[in-house]
Amino acid sequence: MGLFDRFKKMMKKSESTEDIVATEDSVEAEEALYQKRKLMEELESRKPAPAPAPPPTQKDDEWDEQEPDETPFSKPLDKKERKKAERKKAERKPKPKTMTPKADPMETTTGFKLVATEPAKIEVDLSDSEVTRGGMIIRGGEVLDGIIEELETDLLSVDMGHTAVDEVVQALKATIIGSRITTRKDLAQVVDDALKTSLRRLLEAGYWDFDKTIESLSEGDGPVVIMVVGVNGTGKTTTTAKMAHRLTQGGYSVVLAAADTFRAGAIDQLETHAERLGVRCISSQRGGDSAAISRDAVESAAARGDDIVIIDTAGRMQNKTNLMEELSKVHRVTKPHLVLFVADALAGNDAVEQAKVFQSMLRFDGAVLCKMDTDANGGAALSIAHTTGRPIVLAGVGQGYEDLIPFDPEWLLDSIL
Repeated sequence: MGLFDRFKKMMKKSESTEDIVATEDSVEAEEALYQKRKLMEELESRKPAPAPAPPPTQKDDEWDEQEPDETPFSKPLDKKERKKAERKKAERKPKPKTMTPKADPMETTTGFKLVATEPAKIEVDLSDSEVTRGGMIIRGGEVLDGIIEELETDLLSVDMGHTAVDEVVQALKATIIGSRITTRKDLAQVVDDALKTSLRRLLEAGYWDFDKTIESLSEGDGPVVIMVVGVNGTGKTTTTAKMAHRLTQGGYSVVLAAADTFRAGAIDQLETHAERLGVRCISSQRGGDSAAISRDAVESAAARGDDIVIIDTAGRMQNKTNLMEELSKVHRVTKPHLVLFVADALAGNDAVEQAKVFQSMLRFDGAVLCKMDTDANGGAALSIAHTTGRPIVLAGVGQGYEDLIPFDPEWLLDSIL
């Protein structure tokens, strides 16, 4: 049974007993239409503001330009000195307030432009789609509330994040209450449309096209640098190899950087993939400096005229600050064009929490979700985009090198509904 099948059956059963519908022009119908307008207003007000751009890094010499904060009462002063200090403070011109810039969803963490998918943004239609007359009106009340509560429990049981579930529930209420059932649009169609509309709200992150973005970035000077990050055991090395295969099939020359010097066997694993794919791999011994290896790979690719460098970093638990700092060092040294977070679809809510903490410590441009072919519920996929504000860009759907495909939000919705 699909994730939403029980909800649909309960809705159908309640329709036959008229527990969730009201006739045209009845008091219940008017109340439902009024409730719908109020819910829609509340839903629009819930839309999060764009994330602020990261603060600019302060240069070392900027500290020398700042005047010390002189206050006349920091130490005992006589009356003449105090008046002089107060007069000097009053003459200072206040610094103009600057607005914090908003992060551009179509710009990478290092300032490069992403190429949006078509359409550039998933359009979420939350209009009430009412006809002027005829049919039955879906109304709120205890019965509908109970059915939606059951759905909420089902969503939480498949490890969908709490904030994502709350967003779906509120959007579903606003969409379905006040909707009209007619001969042209029966309850089943109304429910399907309401579910799809509600779930789309979780996928409103700025979606960009991986292949077209690589094509655009490759027109610049030097190799395109892709940094692959994530926690332990999510499949970063395999994903790195699949990505290299996809890019070589597109005609690009690829260099792999074995920057995972922490996990036993990681370097050998990546070197084996590189040999099979016919690409170069820059590596060192276990325990080497991952930032130095990454930098060497970029410099080597630039010297030989290679197109793309993919850096396979060590798995880092998001709660280990010192280990996360090593990733930040790789980021500072290489200034990657793209940072991709690899997550396991079967990890459920754990994957969501990992992505959330990673995004707060080392911002990424998009996610790659592995094992999508074995996840029938799609909870992680829906929640990661909603929680981090960054889209899922690629999906792993099998064991082979060719089993890495562009992520399509509409495909996900169709598969779980």
